[in-house]
Amino acid sequence: MCQILGATLAVLVVLEGAFTVLGARQHIEERLIGWQGEQYSPFDQPVDSDVGDGSLWSADETARSAWIQTISWRPRAFIYHNFLSDAEVRHIIDLARGQMKRSQVVGSKEEGVVDDVRTSYGTFLKRNQDPVIAAVEKRLALWSALPVSHQEDMQVLRYGPTNKYGPHIDGLGRVATVLMYLVEPDHGGETAFVNSVWSHPELAGQAERANMSKCARGHVAYKPKRGDALLFFDTKPDYVSTDESSMHTGCPVVEGVKWNAVKWLHGTPFRPEDYEKALKEPYVPLPDPGVCTNLQDMCDTWAKQGECKNNPGYMVGDSDGMGNCRLACNDCEPCQEGDMACYERNRSSGGYLNLDESELKGV
Repeated sequence: MCQILGATLAVLVVLEGAFTVLGARQHIEERLIGWQGEQYSPFDQPVDSDVGDGSLWSADETARSAWIQTISWRPRAFIYHNFLSDAEVRHIIDLARGQMKRSQVVGSKEEGVVDDVRTSYGTFLKRNQDPVIAAVEKRLALWSALPVSHQEDMQVLRYGPTNKYGPHIDGLGRVATVLMYLVEPDHGGETAFVNSVWSHPELAGQAERANMSKCARGHVAYKPKRGDALLFFDTKPDYVSTDESSMHTGCPVVEGVKWNAVKWLHGTPFRPEDYEKALKEPYVPLPDPGVCTNLQDMCDTWAKQGECKNNPGYMVGDSDGMGNCRLACNDCEPCQEGDMACYERNRSSGGYLNLDESELKGV
């Protein structure tokens, strides 16, 4: 009798464990809508309050629906609705705004060059730069199933009227791209895949009804919405072969301004020594390019030796960033403290963006 009771209890324990596992699996699948091809969440699923130690989610926003939508299998492309909170959007913009400079593309020698194919302004935020950025990176790692160590630094971009990024494939060993939308334009600025197929015919109909710009019509495309993120894979599932259907374009902004943040993901750790350093050493903020100063004690000596002309990239700056000896090279205007007009003149002369706060639409 005892043996029978023991066997019965064992069966009940196994069944309870099985139901627990099935319940957990069902919960996970509901939280990851889209991985099986679903188009919409079957219910409004609030954002987890535990989204990272440095996350900036308000009480109202944690009740906002967050869900993942599959928009294409060629390329594999997914939308994470409400990926960023409004406070996180603003934080990213505030970190980037003082360092925004004309964007570059990769040249024939894999160097950064300015080209009319890409007419935005941008800057990079380091991995683990602060707790908020670290929280966003961890959230992205959970979604993409690629760890933070495989991510590049975050690039923040600003596209004004007529600004665009022509058709291209993200190469250089990148296996996936994530676009996080910070400020949505009034018209245009869509991300469009020029050789793509919608995952469901109904999505094509929705796109036609969404008043997309001419650039995006007829393609798998996404109209920017603040806080949303678009993840697409640049490679086929082997993480090696380039997926030609991932060719995409940043359509010209027709009205308004678009801001987004980009993360490129690799199949192996990206510059692991830099990432390890970022984890161990606190980030040192870059100086304001509006302030005319020398960043090195030897600047005056180097200037007298002719280094302003011999080594202009280091001394006065170039498309990669601000120079170290702008004051010694007479490349900027010394400003009185608080003279914002003077600061703006220095930013403009150095090729940096002077931000009009109104374009952020109250973010």
